[in-house]
Amino acid sequence: MKISRAVALLLAFVLLACAVFVSVSRKPAGTHRTVFYFPSMDTDKLCTEVRYLPDDPVQGDLSYYVDELLLGPMTNRYKFLFSLGTKAEFCSLEDDVLYLGLSKDALFKAKDSVDIKTGIKLLRVNIVKQFTEIKTVLVYIDGKSVFEEG
Repeated sequence: MKISRAVALLLAFVLLACAVFVSVSRKPAGTHRTVFYFPSMDTDKLCTEVRYLPDDPVQGDLSYYVDELLLGPMTNRYKFLFSLGTKAEFCSLEDDVLYLGLSKDALFKAKDSVDIKTGIKLLRVNIVKQFTEIKTVLVYIDGKSVFEEG
């Protein structure tokens, strides 16, 4: 009798553990897994952050991704690419070239963001890794072209 009670308890525990694992590891419906790269505040390393973005956002996958990237990291101890308030003024893809205009807020360096040159480099890295069909990202701030590709 004691053995069957122990087996039943063990079985219940295993089933509970499986249920918790499945519910935690399951992606939300209508979303896809997306990776963002942000610099760490503590080291010189580039860190990844996984988010689940909607499958069919109104503004399109690329514009939505850029908007999320500009909002910055959700993880503590990661740096922003640009100062808070930076927004995409335009985001236009022609063939394999992305034309991306940022608001003038991108010109200001905040203590929790990287310098502008690093921010633009990481912006390009994020976009090209997520959207492999894009070969060139031309960035404009307040309507003026910044830093050549490379």
